[in-house]
Amino acid sequence: MKKICSIMLGVVAVLLCACQDTVEVRNAAGGYTYKTSGQVTVSKSDTVMDVHLTPETGTMVLASNRNGGEATLSFNHSGGDTYDMVGTIDKDSIRLEPFDRLIDVEVAQDTLLFGNVTKRRETFEVKVTGDGKILSNGDVCLTLSYEGDALNEHYHLTGENIHVHAKKNK
Repeated sequence: MKKICSIMLGVVAVLLCACQDTVEVRNAAGGYTYKTSGQVTVSKSDTVMDVHLTPETGTMVLASNRNGGEATLSFNHSGGDTYDMVGTIDKDSIRLEPFDRLIDVEVAQDTLLFGNVTKRRETFEVKVTGDGKILSNGDVCLTLSYEGDALNEHYHLTGENIHVHAKKNK
């Protein structure tokens, strides 16, 4: 009987631990202000363009989903877009699960007389992958990769150094 009680207490302890967030998630949880920047390559047929992304700014909330080191990063872009990233936090490292999102990118359309280039916004559906770090001051820095295609034209987009800096609100 003692052995059964001991085993049952062990099982209960394991279950309780599995339902609690980790210290890392608990310390990182909260509200942030973020900015995204980077450069991508847009290609269509034989044309290749390096394009700076329009910086995104807004708020981010990092919350534990109460399952070990898993966390959700919820972004609310000041331009109206919202999206969530799901990741795993281990000490100061964040590993993000891939997800899809829509982004707008200004692409060159035509070169006019006198060398002027007209630009237009194109919407791309991209697969986002990445990882990040929780800095000692509490800020979160993510490095993302984008890959996808335009919804309306035959453009393809790739980018491997998209940076997100999220400053923890005090």
